Amino acid sequence: MPEAAVEAVRTLPGVLQAEPQQFHAATLRRGHLSKRVAIESRRPGNDLSRILDAERQPFDVPPGGIVLSDRLASHLEVQAGDRIEVAFLSGRRETFDMPVSATVELHFGLGAYMDFEDMNALFRHAPRVSTVNVTLDDARIEALHAAIKETPKISGIVEMNENRRSFQDTIEQNITVMNTIYIAIAVLITVGVTYNAVRIQLSERARELASLRILCFGRGEVSYILIGEMMLIALIAQPLGWGIGAGIAYLMTESFSSDLYAVPLVLKPATFSLANFVVLAAALASVLIVRRRLDRLDLVSVMKTRE
Repeated sequence: MPEAAVEAVRTLPGVLQAEPQQFHAATLRRGHLSKRVAIESRRPGNDLSRILDAERQPFDVPPGGIVLSDRLASHLEVQAGDRIEVAFLSGRRETFDMPVSATVELHFGLGAYMDFEDMNALFRHAPRVSTVNVTLDDARIEALHAAIKETPKISGIVEMNENRRSFQDTIEQNITVMNTIYIAIAVLITVGVTYNAVRIQLSERARELASLRILCFGRGEVSYILIGEMMLIALIAQPLGWGIGAGIAYLMTESFSSDLYAVPLVLKPATFSLANFVVLAAALASVLIVRRRLDRLDLVSVMKTRE
């Protein structure tokens, strides 16, 4: 539609702010690599739909080229300064050779962006819009839906807040279930390995430990030898576990990435602290179970056992 349609949208019930945006389907090619995407264009300074750079600051697309998301640039094996072939699938369906002005980090979709005026100049028409981004008065949502039904030129409305909330709820549920399963597996492995190791140590060193008891060492002091050794081993193993865990987390986030969205890898100190707590608590529970066996050792029978 002509850009004048934005003014008509501003008159709809509940619309507080409106900004134009234009989309065109195109196939991007670089050698034997290609990707079909929607190229977006918007006026500089738009606030409702923005591109953010690596420092999370608003970024306006420079004229004279095309800006790609980092994942799309990686798929096409291009970087800033390279040239790609852009074959539009709408209008006159023309093909252009264009430079890549820059790449930006993007977590949703495979973004490709052009300057608003450049886009209109390529199609040789007056400024047009495909989408109008708006902010709304929540109290007038019903009136807005009714007005849209009476406006055949508007194909529909997408409420981003609801989409975002639904997406976040889905991700949080998945992460909660996955974390519960992973923690349960970690506890089972830790308990199994630690319990078996302590039982083996107790069976091999029962005579030595019984000798210490006979030499008037207390139960706590004798238990400390066995428990302290296993807990020290578990503590020393933590840095290695951090590295393996970080590697697994990286591979998982990479496997989750698709054309629809990418999950960034965010590792915080609290994540490693929780992992330490779970492993050490499970290890301590295991050795305390074996400690009861140590307390009930029959000293006479143990001392009669041959080495």
